[in-house]
Amino acid sequence: MTSTVRASLSAAAALFAGAAATFVLLGRTQRDPMFSASGRQLGDWNSTVPTGVAVGCVLAVLAYAGLQRASSVRPAWIAAAAATVVLIAARLTVSGVSDLDQLTLLHYAKCLAAGVLLGAAVAAAWSRPPARLLLTGAVASTFVVAHTAHAGWTPSTSALGEPFWWVLIPALVLTAAGAILDADAPARADTTEVRAVLLAVVTLALAHRLLGGWIDGRTGASLQRWVVIGLCLVVIVALTEFWARRLASPFLLAATAVAASAPFVATVLAQDGVRVAPWLSVAAGVLAVAVGLAAGRWRPMPVVGLAVLAVVPLAAVIDPTPGSRAWFLVVLAVLGGGVGLALGSTLPDSGALAGLGLVVPLLSLVFTTVVGSTTVVVTYMGAYEPLSNIPMASNPHALDSPVTFDRAAGVALLSVVVFCGLALHGLRPRDTAAPRAD
Repeated sequence: MTSTVRASLSAAAALFAGAAATFVLLGRTQRDPMFSASGRQLGDWNSTVPTGVAVGCVLAVLAYAGLQRASSVRPAWIAAAAATVVLIAARLTVSGVSDLDQLTLLHYAKCLAAGVLLGAAVAAAWSRPPARLLLTGAVASTFVVAHTAHAGWTPSTSALGEPFWWVLIPALVLTAAGAILDADAPARADTTEVRAVLLAVVTLALAHRLLGGWIDGRTGASLQRWVVIGLCLVVIVALTEFWARRLASPFLLAATAVAASAPFVATVLAQDGVRVAPWLSVAAGVLAVAVGLAAGRWRPMPVVGLAVLAVVPLAAVIDPTPGSRAWFLVVLAVLGGGVGLALGSTLPDSGALAGLGLVVPLLSLVFTTVVGSTTVVVTYMGAYEPLSNIPMASNPHALDSPVTFDRAAGVALLSVVVFCGLALHGLRPRDTAAPRAD
């Protein structure tokens, strides 16, 4: 088989594998249960969801670390195909789940499989530039637009529903073909670097999971809640900068800025806040990511990419009630373009750093919790009484959007993006060299 054909096969397989894994690891809490459950059971479930996501993200880097040591990419493609089989089996099984314990077990199985799938895709594809670009584009695009999906049946392990067949079937066929036909060398990394990356993903996952839970559990006065949020954000950005400098990874800073910008758009998409047709949101988001990624590879502009991302939380500060479809589509396109430009401009050659950066937006639970716990969502059930503390609800006939963001949340996450931009700009030339073996 020619190298051109193998490169095309690996690129296509990476595209679908990245999309399927990212969709599964985009778990979010559920306002209404997708199954029969009491309030306490729903609370337990909403605690289980981020834990599974964090474990899956850590496993993605672990899977890469193990598979990159093989003599060829065949073990990586075999692992990817096996993980896809698990996701397909989970989709076929979920409709027959009868209790919350079974659903919890299925959720963990899906997250573990998605982590292996993403890590295997990085190991198998990162040594080839076209496959590397398509994998990044698939992960970034799915991250931006996946919240347009909603569970079409109950019970479900995710408010987004199960991965689509048109993603799962090609992922299985292409990864299986790669296992048979592709025997090139995987994207290897220095052992010292791999160890550091493993430690980084574990500490970041623990910090986000524990601090996100701390924020979510704050039910006291607003001032107390914002003191907790402020402390958590300081810890997260300090930990992120430490690892970015230790690993000499602008990609980690760019991925963190992506994670801090996206929750505002994701919340509107999840709540169908401005009633935009799903196909239009998906088209705008995917196209914007593709354009930004291409521009970032053609002319790297990482700081400009982060400046574009900063527009998203800034828009939430300026207009906390996104009621205009046109305005929201502009913000969505800005987010997609900023994501593509930021990631494309900082894309690393190291598969280990790539694996870490690609999972950071998925495990950044503190940022999603800050937005989720401070955003007001109004469900209009017919009878309506205006709520004086919600600007959009002062007139029931002007209820353009059920979502109202907290301006303080916009300012907080805007600060995170700005911090990442300053830290990225402050990386000295010697900081961007490969880490020393010591």
